[in-house]
Amino acid sequence: MVRLRAVVLCSSLFSTVLVPGSMAAQKSTVVFDSTRWDLNRAVLEEHLGRPAMMGTAYLKDVIFGDGIIGVDIATTDRSRSYPGVLFRILDPSSYERIYIRPHRSLFYDDALQYAPVFNGVDSWQLYNGTGKTAGLDILPGQWNHLKIMVARDQARVFWNDTTAPVLVIDHLTHGNVEGSLGLSGPTDGTAYFSSFSYEAVENLSLPAAHPSEPMCGIITGWELSQPFPLLNAEISAYPREERLSETIWQHVDPDETGIIDVSRFYPRNSRAGDCILAKTVLPAESDTLLRTGFGYSDYITVFLNRKPVYFGNSAYRSRDRSFLGIVGFWDNLFLPLTRGENELMVQVCETSGGWAFGFRKEDEVYLHPSVDKGWTLRGPFSMPECIVYDPVRDVCYVSNYFNDGNEFISKISLSGEVITRDWITGIRMPTGMCITGDTLYAVERRSLQVVDPERGEVVRQIPLTGMIGPNDVAADAEGYLYISDMPANTVYRYSKGSLDPWLTDLDGPNGLLADQGFILIGENEQLLRVSIADKSIETLAVFERDSNIDGIQTDEHGNYLVSDYRGKLYHITSDGSRNLMINSSVPSQQIADFCFIPGKKMLIIPTFSDNSVEAFFLE
Repeated sequence: MVRLRAVVLCSSLFSTVLVPGSMAAQKSTVVFDSTRWDLNRAVLEEHLGRPAMMGTAYLKDVIFGDGIIGVDIATTDRSRSYPGVLFRILDPSSYERIYIRPHRSLFYDDALQYAPVFNGVDSWQLYNGTGKTAGLDILPGQWNHLKIMVARDQARVFWNDTTAPVLVIDHLTHGNVEGSLGLSGPTDGTAYFSSFSYEAVENLSLPAAHPSEPMCGIITGWELSQPFPLLNAEISAYPREERLSETIWQHVDPDETGIIDVSRFYPRNSRAGDCILAKTVLPAESDTLLRTGFGYSDYITVFLNRKPVYFGNSAYRSRDRSFLGIVGFWDNLFLPLTRGENELMVQVCETSGGWAFGFRKEDEVYLHPSVDKGWTLRGPFSMPECIVYDPVRDVCYVSNYFNDGNEFISKISLSGEVITRDWITGIRMPTGMCITGDTLYAVERRSLQVVDPERGEVVRQIPLTGMIGPNDVAADAEGYLYISDMPANTVYRYSKGSLDPWLTDLDGPNGLLADQGFILIGENEQLLRVSIADKSIETLAVFERDSNIDGIQTDEHGNYLVSDYRGKLYHITSDGSRNLMINSSVPSQQIADFCFIPGKKMLIIPTFSDNSVEAFFLE
């Protein structure tokens, strides 16, 4: 919502008292020589035939909540100028910010960035990846149009004539708040603004945010100190008792990414840099070695039980001229825990770009209370991609996707033993499989292999002529075979010697399942249910951004088990409700095209790059 109301914003930049009033939901264009702008840090001049502004300026009479913001931006070629929009400005040190990086255009996927500001700290090193940054073609020497749609705690960003957003922000970090508007850029002639407008749109509707799952293994229970100057700090030594005696500790928890952004709690005090201390307790039932992943900005010293075990420098350009110092769980540290309670303390120092740290247990896998771990089989596989169950012989078949041109299908028992490693050979990069009747169908790069399980031989090959990247296969009750082609965005159907496109204009179809008159299709971040009779499409479930829905199986009750290849397995009810059952994404154990044996309540999962097969049991 956008409305005028009586508000006093502190600081010289926000000294105007807003008077009560109302604003119609219509577009308002504000010229830069209007008295509505605070132009103390801006320069007005003509650029590319238009009245333009460079620098930083704030609107003095608007409180903005939901609506549309638009501005034209012109930059010089490859300039390091960072021009952008400030919105929902709560005070001079806390606001939302979206800006461009012309020097990274075309070559990097972060030429557009969302980087909120807390307590005056520009934390761009903390906001990277899906929902935070995106690639952009920033055309120099001409006007480019930036449009931002904001509704509640979401935003969509558009560039020039794009009809689809170039950046989707599912969760604005400051939440659903209201604040002023502004523009921020340099005054050196590398970036200009023109044609600024905003529109108040009450009840603006944006597509629903994608769901997100809590990250596994995050270490919590932190106590955070107040800041102290980096200058003259003893970075590599455990804090002296006088420092600890002066420390005021407050409990803090990591955010949804597993990171603790220090600027949410404290501002920076010293231009030379600031430090904080943080500590937590790691209990251990016995002496053990705990593998942790961690990230930080800019400097960190890690102490375990009062002894230093690590020091690192991740500051901007500290390692080479292209090093950004982006915060993530990039590094591992093995902590030798002793039986009982272990104190983990860090000293984190900041100079610019973001002030943060985070730790997680790298080997932790989430299992729903109804899931029990069974056996793990390692060694004989070579990128296991798909597993199917043969009820006649009570065994499973495993496709091994890559083995330097000598790929194969293995036969294993339900107790986790290899019966025959190279059961079927002479195939090229096999992926999806299915069994119908007493025939096994296996997709490979050139053809659909027809296998007689009793003889363990390929008895026929069906050429997949015209397909680009065949992936999975499913058989319906009538005996039709459906084959997904991810790069062609098509599902093909094979019947009576004819292979034809059955459903086109999809978006990377992967996993397939035929069930009760429907074909279920895993399409990136969603599960589609398609009627075989009339090809009508229903979106049954939506998953996290960047998901890759691979395996799809039915359970015993008309519901589904679905895997996100990145390491997550869900239970999906017939009405689309979702429940996370397994999360092995932190140790990077993928969950590819698994099988479920209903009568035994048994899951058998191929982990692909981990070269293992794992069994679980569902209660």
